[in-house]
Amino acid sequence: MNAARFIVSDACVGCGRCVNVCPGGVLEMGDDRRPRMRGFEEFGWNGCWKCDHCLAVCPMGAVSVLDKQPEDSLPVAHSSEAAPVMDALVAGRRSCRRYRRRNVPRDVVDQMIDLLANAPNGGNKQQVEFTLVDDMDRMDRLRAVVRNRMGQLAEQGIYPEGFGREAYEDMRGWEQTVRPDMFFCGAPHVFIPHAPLGNGEPVQDVIIAGTYFELLCASRGLGAVMMTFPLAVLDLMPDVRALLRIPESHYVGMIIGFGYPEIPYVRGTQRCMDPHRLHRLDLPLGTGTNGRNDRFQ
Repeated sequence: MNAARFIVSDACVGCGRCVNVCPGGVLEMGDDRRPRMRGFEEFGWNGCWKCDHCLAVCPMGAVSVLDKQPEDSLPVAHSSEAAPVMDALVAGRRSCRRYRRRNVPRDVVDQMIDLLANAPNGGNKQQVEFTLVDDMDRMDRLRAVVRNRMGQLAEQGIYPEGFGREAYEDMRGWEQTVRPDMFFCGAPHVFIPHAPLGNGEPVQDVIIAGTYFELLCASRGLGAVMMTFPLAVLDLMPDVRALLRIPESHYVGMIIGFGYPEIPYVRGTQRCMDPHRLHRLDLPLGTGTNGRNDRFQ
């Protein structure tokens, strides 16, 4: 594999940080105290992970990799500025179940999707795929198809797993109050992360991608809701799942509705963590000279 796309400028001071952070272990220090990339057969576990860590950690901006230049990177947010903003986003985000009838601009959606390439994922395999409905009219057609089909199934006494007749009727009743649409909460758009099973960490990767997307929505004044009911409904409709381009072999952990909220929140809630939910490791600190502790013999 040609490693020439790892380039070090004369600004390099030989600190070795890029070598120390390389998860694939393909960087090494030469005799001239300049880092270099060893050859490898393929990108991935035994080669370059395409993580950009070497570029991001260089204090002198001397490293470029895979045709990416350090000057094009976003600056790292200082904790004194980032922490209060993040605190407000986490405390202020809510599950939004009523939306304005307005499309989110395509460039806003594309920017959020692009940023998801930075979400943590196993081995940086970047296996998560995304199904997106970002047009209200198309979303309305999907909504109508799902509603009609689910109505037919309910008449036959067929309900999604985990949702019996009583739960189904409750969902219908809520359309008169909290949500105008029992399936998708009236959301003008949906976002569905999914990943192939059998390789990497598909479950964790999908959940993390969805969580990051929800926070990205919150940071842009968008409402979002993670929905499980339509996910269960789609299990009864393999043709609709195929229409959404979700392969049968893919794990789907959530469907996220998003758009501009009809009812904005003006302050964060004041929830606190219940102490019984926190479990700290309580191991004895003292050990003998042989490094063993009698309590664990």
